Amino acid sequence: MWGRIWNLIWKEAIQFWRYRLLLVFVLVFPVWNLTSVAGSIAEGITHIPTAVYDQDHSPDSRRLVGMLRNSHHFDPDYYAGSRAELVRLLERGIVRVGLVIPPDFGAGLSAGGQGSTVQVLLDGSEITTSLLAQAYLEGMSYEYVQRTVGAGSGELAVVIGDLEQVEARSRVWFNEGLRTENFQLPAEMAGALAMLAVFLPAVAIVREREVGTLEQLFVTPMRPIELVVGKSLLALVIAYLGFLGMLALNVLHFHVPLRGSLGLLMVLTGYYIFVELGWGLLISVVVKTQGQGLVGAFFLVVLEVILSGQILPVEFMPRAVQAASYLMPNRHYTAIVRAIMLKGSGLGDLWPQVVALGVLGAILYTVAAVRLRKRLD
Repeated sequence: MWGRIWNLIWKEAIQFWRYRLLLVFVLVFPVWNLTSVAGSIAEGITHIPTAVYDQDHSPDSRRLVGMLRNSHHFDPDYYAGSRAELVRLLERGIVRVGLVIPPDFGAGLSAGGQGSTVQVLLDGSEITTSLLAQAYLEGMSYEYVQRTVGAGSGELAVVIGDLEQVEARSRVWFNEGLRTENFQLPAEMAGALAMLAVFLPAVAIVREREVGTLEQLFVTPMRPIELVVGKSLLALVIAYLGFLGMLALNVLHFHVPLRGSLGLLMVLTGYYIFVELGWGLLISVVVKTQGQGLVGAFFLVVLEVILSGQILPVEFMPRAVQAASYLMPNRHYTAIVRAIMLKGSGLGDLWPQVVALGVLGAILYTVAAVRLRKRLD
C-alpha cells in the first residue's frame, strides 16, 4: 500500500516541477500576501482629509486645529468659508471629516464658561474611516479639555475634578500594545494556508481525468482511498513549507509573539493542512475540468475567510451562518493559531477545535473517496 502511495507522490512531484508558474505562485504568494497585509494595517488610518469651518478664529480654535494636525490622523488642509462650502467638500469626496467650530468656542472654554460643542460631520460612505475618525476625535477632545483645564483657572479645575467620581482603569491581556498585526497576521497566515491547501489538490484528480490517465491508475491495484491520500501528501508538504516561511516572517520580522509551544503549533498546522486538503480533493472529484476546479477552490477559500471570523467575529453572525462556519477548517485553525501565539494555550485548551477538525477531515476524505468510486463506476 505505502509503496503504491510513494510512487504516486513521486509522479505528482515530477508533474508539479513541470508547472513552473504554479511553483512560483506557491513560493511567492504566502510571503507576498503576508507582507502586503502587514503593510496595510501597520500604520492604521492616518492623514484623513479634513475641512474646518472656524467661526471663532480664537487662539483656542487654532489650538484645536493644530492638535488635529500634530496627531497625524487628520490633515485639516481645507478651510471652509461657510457651512454650505463644508458640505460641498464632503459631497464631492474631497474630505472625509468636517469640523464646525461655533463662534463662542473660546468663550465657552474660558473661566466660568458653560463649555462648548464642536460639530463633526463624517462621510458615512467610508464606514471604517468614519468610525476610526470618530474614535480618534473622542480621544483627542478629552485630551484637549484636559490641557485647557490645566492651563485655565483653579475654579474650572475644581469643577472638573468634582465631576470625576469614577476612574476606569483597563488592563489588556494577550495583546498588551493592542497591535493590529498581532491579531490579524495569524489569521492571514491561516487564510493563505487554506488557499495553498485547497488550490493544489483541487485540480489534482480532474487533471488526471482530462489527460486520460485516471483510468490507467485504476487498472493498477491502487484503491480510491490510496489515490486520495497520495494526491494529498505532496500538497501537504508544499503547503507546510509555505507555513514555515510565513511563521518565520511573522515572528522574526513583524514581531508577532509566539507564547505557546512551537512544537504544538507545527503539529496542529500539519493536521489542519491535511484536513483542508480534503476540501480540495472533494472539489477535484466533483468538477469536470481544471478551470471549474480553480473556480470552485476560489469560491470556497473566500467563503472560508468570511466564516473564519477574520473579517467579522463569528459570534455576531446569524445562527444559521454560525452553524455553517463549523464546516470550514479555517474557523477552527484561526482560533488555534491565535490562542497558541497570543495566549500561550496548550492542547487542553484547544481540544474542541482539534476534535472538530478531526471529524470534518474524516467526513471530507470519506466523501471524496466514495465520490471518486462512483464516478469511475
